[in-house]
Amino acid sequence: MANFPTIGRPSRSVVALTLFAAACICCGVLTRFAGLGKWPLAIDEYYFAQSVQNILHYGIPSYACGGFYTRGLLLQYLAALLQLTGASPELAPRLIAALSSLIALPAVFILGRRVGGTSVGLVAVALMALSVWEVEVARLGRMYAPFQALFVWYLVCFLSYVVDCQRKALAMMLALSVVGVLVWEGGVLLALVNMLPPLIKNPSGRLRRRDWLYLAGTALLFVLVYRFATADLRSLGAEPTLPADYSDVGLSSKSPLDAGVAPWATLHLHPLWMLAGILPLIASAFAAYQIVRLRVRPSALIGLVGALACALLQQFELAADIVLIMLLLSMLEWRELTVRELRPFFAAILVSAAFWAAFALSTQDWLSQTLSPGRVGLLLGYEFVRFPDLVREVAIPWGRTDPILATALLVLLVAASVRAIARPAAVAPAERVLLVLMVCLVLAAAASHPPRHETRYIFFLYPLAIIIALTMVTSATRAIGVRSAYASLFAVLLGIGGFALTEDFQPQHLLDIDSAAVNFRVGLNQWQIAHYHPRSDIRGAAQWLSSNAHIGDVIISSFPGLDFYYPSERFFFMERTDPRYEAWACRAGTVERWGNRPLISSLQDLIAHVPVNHTAWLLIEPYRAAALAKRLALTAPSVHMEGQWTTPGGDLTILALRRP
Repeated sequence: MANFPTIGRPSRSVVALTLFAAACICCGVLTRFAGLGKWPLAIDEYYFAQSVQNILHYGIPSYACGGFYTRGLLLQYLAALLQLTGASPELAPRLIAALSSLIALPAVFILGRRVGGTSVGLVAVALMALSVWEVEVARLGRMYAPFQALFVWYLVCFLSYVVDCQRKALAMMLALSVVGVLVWEGGVLLALVNMLPPLIKNPSGRLRRRDWLYLAGTALLFVLVYRFATADLRSLGAEPTLPADYSDVGLSSKSPLDAGVAPWATLHLHPLWMLAGILPLIASAFAAYQIVRLRVRPSALIGLVGALACALLQQFELAADIVLIMLLLSMLEWRELTVRELRPFFAAILVSAAFWAAFALSTQDWLSQTLSPGRVGLLLGYEFVRFPDLVREVAIPWGRTDPILATALLVLLVAASVRAIARPAAVAPAERVLLVLMVCLVLAAAASHPPRHETRYIFFLYPLAIIIALTMVTSATRAIGVRSAYASLFAVLLGIGGFALTEDFQPQHLLDIDSAAVNFRVGLNQWQIAHYHPRSDIRGAAQWLSSNAHIGDVIISSFPGLDFYYPSERFFFMERTDPRYEAWACRAGTVERWGNRPLISSLQDLIAHVPVNHTAWLLIEPYRAAALAKRLALTAPSVHMEGQWTTPGGDLTILALRRP
């Protein structure tokens, strides 16, 4: 009788953890789909839904006033297809996002199991299923959840190609990077990551002919993807946005971090300081000479000289990032940084730092003279870490939204980096590769200058951060001497228990996910609202107007989306000083882009549209209404306004404008 190999039975702990993960997934499914199409469109969903309507009408995502909306192009067509099958405009894009969030879970398990074992994979899936942030974004009909799903599957292919040397994974990896930019413009980062495999496989920098051919091909792909992602197609073929007599009066104010100009930009105005700049230049040149004498790897030579150049240009964070990435890629061993020949390298960095600090504090021509000493110190420190802008793009949004979670992830990611740098390159290559990608993509996202400083732009990295953190927790439990029989169980309890203490675990929020209070962000601060994405009861506003507006009244909106639920809206109000104006105005400022409605672009024009013996109803945010009331009282006493209705979240109000 033939002897067949026996398959070992999973341990009880693995079975129990699998059942726990399955229960979490079931809860995650319920919270993602409960009342998914019930609530009105969020502000960003409105843009998407309007473009889908244009696809259904024209066949392409073109505005009525000219130009094209290409964000999430693939998702727009999928949503249009779902609407043709009977899904509502609200449900169609949200259904894509919710399903994408679930599609990501198998990839999360594969990645977690690969770098940390089965327990890490199962716990990562459980946390992703119950994460409030994951659930909220999965219920948003935009591109963030779909791109996250595409990203984690891209990572699976990337590891198969780079670590396992499976060439068939390359085609899928490249295909996903192309599809990525059709899902979200941030997909250009995947095209950038495509160029990393030769550097990971050859940390010395001695590339072969096929490596150069690979880099040339992926570089060409990156250029094409980047051109598509950054092309301004919104105004293609349209009339000019601004009228010929338009002049920017610049009423917007800058934050303290925007108040200064980089010190090196004004160095040429100070001949003595230009002469003093020879000192850091000489120090850097001597350090570069010593590095050449050290005969380090070509990749390390280029990186260290590049770091010196960054310090000379006063970009010290970028210099540190270059060194960190070289250490993670094993282009440079940490012991090599301690050799005597590299002391001039660190000395040159310090000389450059001292020079720029002295220049900035002595001249002060790049800072406002009215700034307090504290603000001066803040701006000086910020100038040293301005690029990539981790301060405003990562630290501040996360610190204000999820400080406990952010701190825990930061500590564990730093510990994982130190651990990877201290270990030989051949140990745990998959874990090292994921850590390299995490660091590189966070830096790339921080350097991309997104339109707003919010957490959503690194949402796609969240599963990767969780996997690396859980892997580090597992390694730490073994390192502190926990018995092997209990190490995995202790790590699981520590990972789940630690997550339960963070802001991303809110059972009551999930239980009430289909309630008006949760949907309209009642009781949340502005940072939490931005983290989960703002939602407004625009449908409720339309219903109130249907019951209270009379024939002869004029309906005006200053907030997007009312026309989707109230076709009788006649005008859109947005002044030329509004930072949104250039993106919204069409046909020389006569119509707004999304609904093709007549555009009111000044206070005087708004007053002119208030009818005699009738009411002009204006939908607007309360903070804009307060500013409008002050200006209206000063410039137009013949028109007065009264608040009539406010949304449950308090983010929108309907004003009645009347002539006495």
